[in-house]
Amino acid sequence: MKWNGKGHGVLSAVTAGALALGLAACDQIQSLWKSESPKPAAGIVVQPAPQPAEGKIEVAKSDDSRKAVEPPKVDENAVLAAKVKSALGADPVLKFLAIDARASDGVVTLYGTANTRARREKAAKVASGVAGVKSVKNELVIVAGS
Repeated sequence: MKWNGKGHGVLSAVTAGALALGLAACDQIQSLWKSESPKPAAGIVVQPAPQPAEGKIEVAKSDDSRKAVEPPKVDENAVLAAKVKSALGADPVLKFLAIDARASDGVVTLYGTANTRARREKAAKVASGVAGVKSVKNELVIVAGS
């Protein structure tokens, strides 16, 4: 093979440039190795060692200025309505009817349907027999087949 002199100069220049960059990079790497304080790698956090606690322990003191914890307030109307619903559900005939009960200061109102007049009246009688019921408003609607 024969070499011509035209491409030889470009190749020498590229080789010389690569050699110069390589040597410059070696100097930077050596300066990192020779640094006085080691730097942690990215993502590593260095924390100081925990110090032992001093010998004094403090105990929390009670605060007498706080009020005693009060029990939650009970909604008397909701309790009375639940008692009436329970009594209606305990009756073997009335338990199949769609009857809702609401209470306000001892006055119970019945809502829903009954399939006969006798069952409507029976529901009012059962509701009035529950302790705490002062009176009953019977709003039950008679619907055949209900």
